[in-house]
Amino acid sequence: MTSEYLSIESELPQLRIKGVRNCITLDTLLGKITGKDMMRARKEKTSGLDMINPISFYSNECEKIKLNWFCYEFSIGIYDNMKNEIGSRLKREKISDKALADFSVYYSKEMKNIILQQLSGKIKNVCISYEPIESYFPHLDAGLINKMTDIISDSWDEMLSFCEICPNRCISEKDSYCTLFDDKFLFE
Repeated sequence: MTSEYLSIESELPQLRIKGVRNCITLDTLLGKITGKDMMRARKEKTSGLDMINPISFYSNECEKIKLNWFCYEFSIGIYDNMKNEIGSRLKREKISDKALADFSVYYSKEMKNIILQQLSGKIKNVCISYEPIESYFPHLDAGLINKMTDIISDSWDEMLSFCEICPNRCISEKDSYCTLFDDKFLFE
């Protein structure tokens, strides 16, 4: 029998099985993952849920409305898509995860007025602008700003497609109180 092995990038001990060298079973692997391993993995790749706090979208109880929840969800989409698609390039530009999260909150809040204009019929289509990116990160080149604009546009489209099936109705009931802001299980 040839020497077969499964490569595992961790500090877990290898389990020997007759006829197979350096192999570890899935049950053994799952049994050896500790909370520290999970935290280490989580630190390596943060998500919008880790970085963006819903408190950024309200300052008092009256502002816990569905439109603000929509903006919160949109900011998470912006963060995650930016991180996944151009995260390494943003790091080279010295944009930290915290700065990206703050920008995502900023951009989604900037969109709030545009959303309201579209809902009131003042504008027909939502336009994703490069200007908030350029003003927030003035040191970035035009190519990266264009890429970020494309990613925000994709995040917008994803958000709208999700809204079609979401029972929360954040846009059609934009001024209604949003109980999701009070759901502590979502944020622990």
